[in-house]
Order: sequence, then C-alpha cells, then structure tokens
Amino acid sequence: MNQSSQPYQYQNSLHRKTRNALVTTTLALISEKGLSACNMIEIADQARVSRASLYNHFRDKNDVFLAVIDFEIERISTLASRGNELSEKLYIFSKEISANQALGKSLALDPALLTKAISAREHQLWAKIYQTLTFHISSDVAGVALVLRWLVGQIFLPLSLEHSKEQAARLARELSR
Repeated sequence: MNQSSQPYQYQNSLHRKTRNALVTTTLALISEKGLSACNMIEIADQARVSRASLYNHFRDKNDVFLAVIDFEIERISTLASRGNELSEKLYIFSKEISANQALGKSLALDPALLTKAISAREHQLWAKIYQTLTFHISSDVAGVALVLRWLVGQIFLPLSLEHSKEQAARLARELSR
C-alpha cells in the first residue's frame, strides 16, 4: 500500500463514521420524538459531532432525513438477502416496515411529513426502493408494484408478525404463478 494514500483512506473512513453517526442518531431521534421535533443542533450534539461537520455532510434536516431513508433501504435489503425463499424475503420486508419505530412515531407525530415523503414518487429514493424490490423478488413490473403497495400499506396499518408471515406466503404464491 502506498503511504501517501493512507491519510486519504483515514479521511474516507472518518467521513463514513461521522455520516453513519449522524444518520443513526437521527433515526433514533425520529423513533423517540418524530422528525419535526428534531433540529440540526440536537442531531449534531447527540451524535457527538461538530455542527460544522453536520453541515459538511448535510445541507438541512431534509437531507439528513433522506439519508436515513437510504440507510434503512440498505439495512432492510441486507436483511432480505438472508432469505432463501421469496416468502422469507417478503416476510423480512414486511416485518421490518411494520415494526419500524421511526415510521410509527412519524405516523403519530408527523403524518403530513410522512405522507409527503411517501407520495414523492419522482424522488430518486423511490427508484432505489423499486430496484431493491425488483432485485429481491425477481418479478415483473406488476408484481413489484403490488409488493410496493402492500409494503406502503403497512406503514399506515402495521401487521403483526403472524399476519406478516401469512400475507408474505400468500403473496409469494401469487407472484410465483
């Protein structure tokens, strides 16, 4: 390894750690008190990051929120990758969405913000969600759209673990036809 590249690798690692701390802290704050009750100063202080670093990574609270969504897409996708069968993957998606505390708190305290985020179909994160589902369920456009609507419904009306498992199995059977 070239010694001159070591400082850049350290900076890149530090950049990732700082960004991860900001995103996970924001996720915890949203889970605790909703997005609208959080502010940038609190995010920086809770993450133990300077305010300058926070603004170095994110322009505003909306940018942090988008990073949280991206983080959750990656996290849930990684979990779904552990499923062998389609029904297992669907169950993982369902379980993670239905049990997500940040979504629950957002629904209770910030319904307008949550609705706005969910209805912004032209946003690049929707493309990422769609690509992630396409990768995991290997279905046609109609099948992916059906799964997406099923999952969005669970944001507003979370399922029990039992219902998640039953519906995932039924949906998997229908998609496999």
